[in-house]
Amino acid sequence: MKTRAQLDAGLERLAQMLPPWLESLRHPAQFWPQFRALVEELMVDADPADRAYAERRIKEMLARHGLRPDGSP
Repeated sequence: MKTRAQLDAGLERLAQMLPPWLESLRHPAQFWPQFRALVEELMVDADPADRAYAERRIKEMLARHGLRPDGSP
């Protein structure tokens, strides 16, 4: 099981990836399946008590870039 520190490190890496990823994206529809796969990878070993925390951080991360977790702009 991932510690909170490991989860935070993974979330930070994901946040750092977003700006260049979004700039080089050819089509917005490509983003969501890839993003969801990365999030699933982060969450698979997360402590159940940390899931709500991680979900909140992910929503905040997306909001900073004008994205919604439901996949709409």
